[in-house]
Amino acid sequence: MPSDGPAQWTTTLREHGRLVVGPERTRLALSLVVSGGILLVNGTRTIGHVSSGASWDFFAYVRTILAVGAAVALVMILNNLRTRRWTLVVDSTGLTLGRQRVAWSEISSITSGKEQVTVHGTEDLRITNSTVRDPSALALWLTTELETHR
Repeated sequence: MPSDGPAQWTTTLREHGRLVVGPERTRLALSLVVSGGILLVNGTRTIGHVSSGASWDFFAYVRTILAVGAAVALVMILNNLRTRRWTLVVDSTGLTLGRQRVAWSEISSITSGKEQVTVHGTEDLRITNSTVRDPSALALWLTTELETHR
């Protein structure tokens, strides 16, 4: 994501014909590190516990549940990256978020909350803080862009 905010977003859109906003890297890296760490620590302990044939106590079950939960979280994060679910593309025809697409002419309004921007149209696009660091700035910028495309 261009780091200079709305002015840089407008410049990028005008010069290149599109603006691509990828996942917010700090949040993504933290999620990957935490999930991977939980899986590594608890997964290796669970495998060691299973292979040793020791009896299962409460903490062995907790470690196993944590390992499975972390594995599921990692698979979901990696799948969202693979499908580009958190990637927003703004161009002259409209907005694309992952597999969802809304044309400028179909947008009725844009609302902003603390952690997300909702683009209301034939289909609602919810752009969360997983994609953009400052959803309110993006909402204002998209509202301005919507006016120029009407």
